Amino acid sequence: MKIMIKSAAIGVLALAIAAGATAQTLKVGDPAPDIKVAKWAKGKPVKGFERGQVYVVEFWATWCGPCKQSIPHLTEVAKKFKGKANVTGVSIWETEPGSTDTAYVKKVEDFVKEMGSQMDYNVAIDGVDAHMANTWMKAAGENGIPSAFIVDQNGKIAWIGHPMSGLDDVLAKVVDKKWDIAAEAEKMNKAKADEGALEEAMQKVMALAEAGNHKEAVTELDAIIAKHPTMEAQFGGLKFNLMMEAEDAGAYDYAKKLAAGPLKGNGMMLNNLAWMIVDPEAKWKTRNVDVALEIAKQSVEAQKEKDPYSLDTLAYAYFLKNDLDKAISWQEKAVKALSANVPEATQKEIKDRLEMFKKKKGGN
Repeated sequence: MKIMIKSAAIGVLALAIAAGATAQTLKVGDPAPDIKVAKWAKGKPVKGFERGQVYVVEFWATWCGPCKQSIPHLTEVAKKFKGKANVTGVSIWETEPGSTDTAYVKKVEDFVKEMGSQMDYNVAIDGVDAHMANTWMKAAGENGIPSAFIVDQNGKIAWIGHPMSGLDDVLAKVVDKKWDIAAEAEKMNKAKADEGALEEAMQKVMALAEAGNHKEAVTELDAIIAKHPTMEAQFGGLKFNLMMEAEDAGAYDYAKKLAAGPLKGNGMMLNNLAWMIVDPEAKWKTRNVDVALEIAKQSVEAQKEKDPYSLDTLAYAYFLKNDLDKAISWQEKAVKALSANVPEATQKEIKDRLEMFKKKKGGN
């Protein structure tokens, strides 16, 4: 699942769910697939799962915001369990399916070098054949990253989950041989069944949206959120987008509710929400720039003024308010925050926007 930093489109998560479940052939309790990668970018290559050794195999990508947030935590895990568990991160989904272009390999290597000691564990890069993505993630029915697998002393999958949600506790139990794989397998099977029901419900939402029945889609999505309240953070952006498409007068109040509640402190998701409002390609009948401005400020603050995407959004919101001095000031910070991890096309867009702001000010 790609988390797109700037998109007025309905959430990628929702699209992935609506597309239907991936057939699950790899489950907790099954033997772990082999490790076959294009290149090792850091650390000691893992050639096989040795008996008596515990492993963590985590999947990530350079473009994935949540992945970047989890990297320092994985470094802490690697240090905490040094000598007891081997931690390996595998970069996947870095190129389009079917592509034979290996240029992405250098991009990943550059990213790893830039992370330095923050990424202090084994790092591998999946090949153009997507062997790791297919035999691990796709086989396990996992559509989103970051995602981690724990392999126990017998070479079996002991746990699958988000590296920031329970990895440490489970890993400690696996290392101490106190982990109940059978109970976890039963729990995972139920979770997958619930996920299937959710996918079916989301397919209905997406079908209504695609048919232009946005109000009905919001009603269906509200029912899903009522049943799964903890998922409002993931589906809130989609609901806001549908409300805007339906020209719902309550859309901006809902955006403020999201920013103050489910998305509070989540810089990337706040930025997505703010950009939906100001995105010049979004043809909204009403565009409340004041709401976007406040949400963009929260996003920038949450990311400590280091994220070029959120800085760019804040600057553009000021531009729409015709506050050119602030627009230029924040856009200069956005340009300064650019790094090799930002696509060249996006870098150009951000730099061009700065020139546009300066030109507008010079013409006043």
